[in-house]
Amino acid sequence: RVYNYDPLTQLKNVRANCYGKYIALRGTVVRVSNIKPLCTKLAFVCGTCGDVQSVPLPDGKYTLPTKCLVPECRGRTFAPDRSSPLTSTVDWQCVKVQELMSDDQREAGRIPRTIECELVQDLVDSCVPGDVVTITGVVKVSSTEEGK
Repeated sequence: RVYNYDPLTQLKNVRANCYGKYIALRGTVVRVSNIKPLCTKLAFVCGTCGDVQSVPLPDGKYTLPTKCLVPECRGRTFAPDRSSPLTSTVDWQCVKVQELMSDDQREAGRIPRTIECELVQDLVDSCVPGDVVTITGVVKVSSTEEGK
């Protein structure tokens, strides 16, 4: 874990130029989601020969294998095996963090900015709404659809 990472980035300065960069920001937790499993690796069984291969799923994005790894088979149909020992999951939770507002920053009528942060493994269930937290992590874009 990284502590006291400087500089702290203000939420209003988190823009496209921060994408993929490691930043730190402070804010108040306003919402926490339920704890869910996030699949990091999923085992697939070949529909032709029955061979099992494990596929990494970056950010939990479901990806099918392209072809069977057995040289004689080269099958292209696969079934996921969620109960395989090659399948691995971690705890996952989403928290919404709202910017801290000092009296000199307050703009009348403006809604405070918020950002969603993903917590995994031991960070899950580490905060509750109302906690003032410092978040350090890599900025990414989530839940984008193709063409939008």
